[in-house]
Amino acid sequence: MYESITKKLFSAESIAVFMHVNPDGDCVGSSLALYHYLRNLGKEVFVFTENKAEIRDNLYILPGIEVINAREQKYYDLGIAVDCGSSPRMGKECAKKFFSKCDDHACFDHHVTGEPFVDDLVFENVASTTQILYKFMVENDASAIDKNVAICLYAGLVTDSNLFSFSSTSAETLEIASKLLKYGIDGHLLGFKLLKEVSKETYALRARMLSSTQLYFDGRVGVIVCVRDDYIQTGTKIYDTEGVINDLLNVKGVKIAVSLAEMEDQAAFKVGIRTKDGVDAGKMASLFGGGGHFNASGCRLYGSLTDTMNKLLKAAKYVLDGEDA
Repeated sequence: MYESITKKLFSAESIAVFMHVNPDGDCVGSSLALYHYLRNLGKEVFVFTENKAEIRDNLYILPGIEVINAREQKYYDLGIAVDCGSSPRMGKECAKKFFSKCDDHACFDHHVTGEPFVDDLVFENVASTTQILYKFMVENDASAIDKNVAICLYAGLVTDSNLFSFSSTSAETLEIASKLLKYGIDGHLLGFKLLKEVSKETYALRARMLSSTQLYFDGRVGVIVCVRDDYIQTGTKIYDTEGVINDLLNVKGVKIAVSLAEMEDQAAFKVGIRTKDGVDAGKMASLFGGGGHFNASGCRLYGSLTDTMNKLLKAAKYVLDGEDA
């Protein structure tokens, strides 16, 4: 199933692994799982992200996180993008490294709205990129999977499935999780640390965001907002907004939940979109050049808060009812 990329991987000596911007648990888990796995196969491995400061504190529980952006060299035999549906998602610096310093390229991804940007793309519409990687690793050399690899793979499964509660969770997802637990990892601790535990500062930020909730179209659309002053008042960063949108989607009657988080360094908003009851989040995000999954997508919008809200409400109305707001 993976013949082409397997040939590239086993013939390469130096391999660079690239994350997307604002890397989440699946992206970091995938990257570090590959790092440990490939190292166990005797490869020289490098891991890069656009800005390591964007990695959330709770992900530092993952083994090997200190290797990210720790060192580099002039050229690499193979560059692998993980959990990344397009070249721009890597960021300008990583994309530059990816195309200019790697002799060959490959990608592992599970985003249904991605735009293939390499010849060798391993894609499946599953719960997480780590779900794909586990099958790839087992097919090629299961003996190279150790406890560190298992921890990182499991981290991607639990974060991108929201503790196996999202619709993308399948029987295969749960079977793989069960097999990973047999490596002696603490699944309960990982789930708690990665998805539930927050700092007092993050808790305060989430409270401020949820208190801003506004409902539209008979309560079918909910919107929460985070602006720069919220970061200042709570001592947080934009990555601390991750996950709060799921609380809004839990509200009865809400079919589309939208979160707007103002970027800290430019006049733009990071937009998260979550849906349920058969509404397509990917369709809404694609109207603005974004993407992701059917029930979980996102995009970035530039402009004032008022203009951004108006654009998103118009798009939500269109996705819900096929008409403008």
